[in-house]
Amino acid sequence: MSRPRGFLVVLGIAFLVAALAITAFDRFLALGAFIVGAFLLVLPFLAIHEDG
Repeated sequence: MSRPRGFLVVLGIAFLVAALAITAFDRFLALGAFIVGAFLLVLPFLAIHEDG
């Protein structure tokens, strides 16, 4: 996995963890953070793979 893709995975996991922490304060903000985190986590796997 290339560096930018790995960074997106780590960033997605960070957003998911933040969503869990935000749940105690605001459900809608937590839902938004969860959606962004899930998108960032899945994005590297949806991209076209490099040849080589």
